[in-house]
Amino acid sequence: MTVQKTIELPYGDGHLTIAVPEEKLLAVVEPRPLPPAADPMAELRKALASPVGAPQLREKVKGASSVAIVVEDVSRPAPSALLLDAVMEEIEAAGVLTKNIKVIVATGLHRGLTRIEMGPILGRWKGKLHIENHDAKNPDGLVSLGTTRLGTEIAVNKTFMDAEFKILTGDVEYHQFCGYGGGAKGVYPGMASADAIRMNHSRMDLPGTGPGRIDGNPVREEIDEVGRMAGVDYNLSVAMDAEHRIVAARSGDPDLSFREACTFVDKMYLVDIPDKADLVIASPGGHPKDIELYQAQKAIEEASLDVKPGGSVLVTARCPEGSGSETFEKWMDGAFDPEEIILRIKENFIMGGHKAYQIAREVQRARVYLYSELPPGRVRAWMMHPVRSMEGIDALIAQADSILVLPQATLTLTRLADE
Repeated sequence: MTVQKTIELPYGDGHLTIAVPEEKLLAVVEPRPLPPAADPMAELRKALASPVGAPQLREKVKGASSVAIVVEDVSRPAPSALLLDAVMEEIEAAGVLTKNIKVIVATGLHRGLTRIEMGPILGRWKGKLHIENHDAKNPDGLVSLGTTRLGTEIAVNKTFMDAEFKILTGDVEYHQFCGYGGGAKGVYPGMASADAIRMNHSRMDLPGTGPGRIDGNPVREEIDEVGRMAGVDYNLSVAMDAEHRIVAARSGDPDLSFREACTFVDKMYLVDIPDKADLVIASPGGHPKDIELYQAQKAIEEASLDVKPGGSVLVTARCPEGSGSETFEKWMDGAFDPEEIILRIKENFIMGGHKAYQIAREVQRARVYLYSELPPGRVRAWMMHPVRSMEGIDALIAQADSILVLPQATLTLTRLADE
C-alpha cells in the first residue's frame, strides 16, 4: 500500500493540501526554523540599544532638523508598523519634533500604498506623521546623485535627500539577482528614478549576480554604493521566519547591520537537496508573495533550477491582482515562442518585459504549470499550462517518478548536498 505524505502549501491567505507518495518524495524543502522573538518590539528595542558599528540612534539623530524614515511597499512582508514605532521611540527620545519627520514608501516601480493601507503602517502615528509614496516617474520629485562605478545615472527621492537624517527600515531575504533584498535596496531601486530602476534590472544576468551573493555581485555592490552616495545614516533590518515573525533584528551602520541580518537568512533558508527532481512543486509562500504573477515568478525561478532537464514545475500562486504588469502582458501576448522574448530583451530592456524574459527562460528549462486564479487562456498565452483543480495536481504527481516540494520557494535557496 502506498504511503502518502500530506503537505500544506501556502496559497493566498490560506493553504492548499497535497498528498505525495513517500517513495517519490525526495524532500520537502523547509526552512530550518530559528525561534521567533517572544516579544518583537523588545527585540527591536534591543537591536536599537546595541547598534552595529554606530552610536545609538537616539544619540546620532539628536539635533537633526529633519528626518526621513523609509518603509517597504505592500508587496513585501516587512512588519513596517513595528519597525516605524521602534524607530520613532528613539527619535522621540532625541527630542525631534514629529512635524519634522517624514515617512516614505519605497515603491520602486510598484504601485503606491492606498490611504487605507498607509493607516496600519503608521499605527499610533497616524495623523501625526507625514507619509508619501515614492514616484519614480515624477522628475520634480527626484534629485540627481551622479554616476555609479557601473555607469548608472542615479536620481533618488527628493524628500529623502532633503532630510538631514536618513533612516532605512525593512526585512532581508534572498533576491533573484541582488543577492538579498533589504538595506540600501530601499534607496536603489526603492526610491530611484524609473530610468535607474530599469538599468538596475537590466543587469540581472551579469556574472556574479544571484541569490545569497553580496561580495562580487555587481548589482548588490552598486546598490550599496548608491546607499553611500545618498548619505544613509542609519538602518534597521529584520530577518523573519516563514510565518513572517521576527527572528532577529540588527541596527546601526547601514552596510554592517544589513550584512549581520543576512546571516540569519542563510541559517534559516540555505537548504541542501539530495538531487534534482522530475517534478518540483513550489509555492511563493502565500500573501503577499503570490499577490500577482510579477511577485510569484520568483518561485517559478527557484523551482526551475531544481528540476531535471525535461521535467515539470508546478507553482501554486493565487495571483488575485493578476499579472501585475501591462508591459509583461503585451510582451507575452505578442510573442510566438520564448526565444523571441529572449532576443527582444537583449535589444531593448524594458521593465515588465524583464519578467517576460525571466519566464521565457524558465519555460525553456521545464514545463511550467500554474495553479492560480488567473484565467486559463491568459496562462496559456504566457507560455505556461493552467491547472484548475486538485485533481489536476494529483495527475501531475502521479506522472512523476521523483518530486521535490518547496512550500516557501521565494524564501529558500537550495544547493545540491554533494556540492
